[in-house]
Amino acid sequence: MIRLKDLLKEEIGSMLYHATYKPLLKKIQVDGLDTNKSKKAWEDSKPGLVYLATDPDVAASYAESSEMVPDSYIDNIIILHIDTNKLDKSKLSIDRNVQDNEGDTLEYAGIVPWSAISKVERYQ
Repeated sequence: MIRLKDLLKEEIGSMLYHATYKPLLKKIQVDGLDTNKSKKAWEDSKPGLVYLATDPDVAASYAESSEMVPDSYIDNIIILHIDTNKLDKSKLSIDRNVQDNEGDTLEYAGIVPWSAISKVERYQ
């Protein structure tokens, strides 16, 4: 079992990634990443948890495979680069929706503020 304390020290580094869709960007700029105010992209997503990845391609793979967003969104995936130094690390934990998770996906219990997002890039 991976301990989050060890993971935070060794593997996460200063950046995490969240994939979302360009049509949602203006709302994110105003509210931050707040899953209490958004529609779910996955059946097992929990309101109040923001799902993050240690690799941008892993984050994008979740956005690409969502069956709960409009088809037009799939061609408009963006990757948000999140500065972990601007997060409350006590709110991070291993993503419990992923079986045998080795620490490449995490849950953040709270709102990721727009100020923690250091870069937005289009996923190709």
